Amino acid sequence: MFNGNISATEISLNRRGLLIWTLVIIIVILVYLGSFAFLEGAGLVEMIEGYPEAFTAGLGMTPEMFTDVNLYNGGLVLLYVLLLASIYSMMLAGGMVTRDVELGTIEFLYTRPVSRPVILVSKAFAFLVLVSLLWIAAYLASTVVGAFWVAPALFDIYTQFSAHLMGYLACLAAGGIAFALAPLFNRSQASTSLAIGLGFGFFLLNSLSVMYEQLEFLQYLSIHYYANLPGAAAGETFMTGMVVLPALFLGGVAVGAVLIKKKDFTA
Repeated sequence: MFNGNISATEISLNRRGLLIWTLVIIIVILVYLGSFAFLEGAGLVEMIEGYPEAFTAGLGMTPEMFTDVNLYNGGLVLLYVLLLASIYSMMLAGGMVTRDVELGTIEFLYTRPVSRPVILVSKAFAFLVLVSLLWIAAYLASTVVGAFWVAPALFDIYTQFSAHLMGYLACLAAGGIAFALAPLFNRSQASTSLAIGLGFGFFLLNSLSVMYEQLEFLQYLSIHYYANLPGAAAGETFMTGMVVLPALFLGGVAVGAVLIKKKDFTA
């Protein structure tokens, strides 16, 4: 169902982007998780308790986050890691589809004796590999910083694995959405703008649903809700999310395969 040469080519073409985004995410983890001990002793809990609860909860900055290193990393640091990683995932997935149209390589690639759905599935497999490598690096960075520096006796590598796994699944879902929408565009800039907009949109929807009870229904439209990073970091993995997020990835790839099969590239 997929072509290994196409997958290998996509992995090779996107190695530089993966390296850059991985370094950015590692730096975020290093800076913010590395600051836990300082924040814990800086009286930040008392300060946050003085702010409106809706505001602090919307930003993921509840008082308990700063007293438990596992909740801090899973519920706050990974919240912003997921924001960045989801944008990268959608940019990656969308770019894999729109780049061929923009560069004109579509005329060569799509006239080969390989069906369009197989080409898209091959690109999706390459996407799966690249995003997996990104989150493996993120988990290793969190483990090194948390378990060997910040809180060796308290950092739980098992619950953190669950939190990173949910972040990874959320990025797969984001990529699936991008694969479903990418055939509608012919320019990489359009898919990039969509990725940035959706990435911040998911984050905003989740924040608003937490801040205002009347908008709680918005949580169902956000990948952050299904990832439930604080819950995973507390040892309570959201099982519904473990089903919904991979389903969004598979469904998005399937929709993209159908749309790209019907797309007229001569128009």
